[in-house]
Amino acid sequence: LGDYWVYDVERTSPDIPEMNFTGSDSLYIATSSGNTFTYKVNNDMAALGTMNTLLVNGSLSKTSTTLDYTGSLDLQIDLPITEMLTIENLKLMDLEASNGEILSDFSNSFSETLDIQGTAIPIEINYALTTSKENFYPTTTLNGMAYSNIFEATLKLNISVTGTVTVFGISQAIDIIQPQDVMTVSYYYGGNIGLIRAETVQGFELSSEITSLLEQLGETDLTMSAQTIGVEELRDFRVN
Repeated sequence: LGDYWVYDVERTSPDIPEMNFTGSDSLYIATSSGNTFTYKVNNDMAALGTMNTLLVNGSLSKTSTTLDYTGSLDLQIDLPITEMLTIENLKLMDLEASNGEILSDFSNSFSETLDIQGTAIPIEINYALTTSKENFYPTTTLNGMAYSNIFEATLKLNISVTGTVTVFGISQAIDIIQPQDVMTVSYYYGGNIGLIRAETVQGFELSSEITSLLEQLGETDLTMSAQTIGVEELRDFRVN
């Protein structure tokens, strides 16, 4: 308790200019019990950064060599789904893992409905969430600063979405989003510091099947494709 980290946050989108912004996140320990703790950010407001959003939406449990996350994943792009993905014991860090080793690999599915011109279309979402260790650096430079003992890892979320549409009384399954990585986060943890940097690419593209159907129906409200790029850079911190 009392530990805090301040990050410069920037997000850019070549597809949605209104998503471009710069700001800052002030992350701090909210609760601590044994080896489990939670964060809050920006005086209990929402986080701007993708990785910081993940961290404040759950809890972390640590051992001397690992860091696990349990909580939910909030996608910050305009995908045609509303449910937040539930995560349990996602391994963010393992100091004993080899470079390239998969730390966690989860897959699941859930159902929702997609409203198109007042018609509720049942959809099925399948997703796979993985974390993997990329490297460990005794010394390296990040954010223009030299750091020691840096653990680099990647978090990836792959999603596919199928829907059931009824045309002239005949129901058929169509692809809405074919399997694709909709979020990739490269993150860096520093020894005795915490998260130092995170680089996030989020985006999706609707399938040609659904875009053709939407064009026939005259639907213009759904975003057909989008990409955002985000960076969170540690600016200041205090670790007791």
